[in-house]
Amino acid sequence: MNVSRLRLAWAQGGLLALLVMTACAPSAPRIHLPSRTDANCESRSVKKTAIDAIVASTDDTVRDTHYPGDAALRARVKRSGGVFAYWTDQPFRAPDTAKALGVNGDLSLARAVITNELGPKQQYRPVWLTFATPKGDVTVLERAYDVQNVCIEGRREL
Repeated sequence: MNVSRLRLAWAQGGLLALLVMTACAPSAPRIHLPSRTDANCESRSVKKTAIDAIVASTDDTVRDTHYPGDAALRARVKRSGGVFAYWTDQPFRAPDTAKALGVNGDLSLARAVITNELGPKQQYRPVWLTFATPKGDVTVLERAYDVQNVCIEGRREL
């Protein structure tokens, strides 16, 4: 076997291995930038990529707690900074959350409420996620482990 045939065989084998590895990798839906945000970042702007990273870092565990309501969360966002982020048709893979909500398959994320308040020792932050379900919208509390600020540092351009 000459050298060029050997290289071709190796390249084809490498391509085959890459295709096999890609097929075996989990294919979670990508979280897109929110279609709309309602943020309180003082004179700074909301960082949409931070919102996506924070939502993607949630732990897929519904906390047993009562939703305090939009008014209470808007007051908290106003006090410490944060955002109400909205999506349309955003698939969200969270099998344990889906099971807790009685949904088969992926969920549809409609909204996330993220404050800049962090949990004990700043290891996580509480995030309220609203999912569109066949029975209507359901809001649950989960923990997110990405603790970056949802506001861009510096001044907002006017």
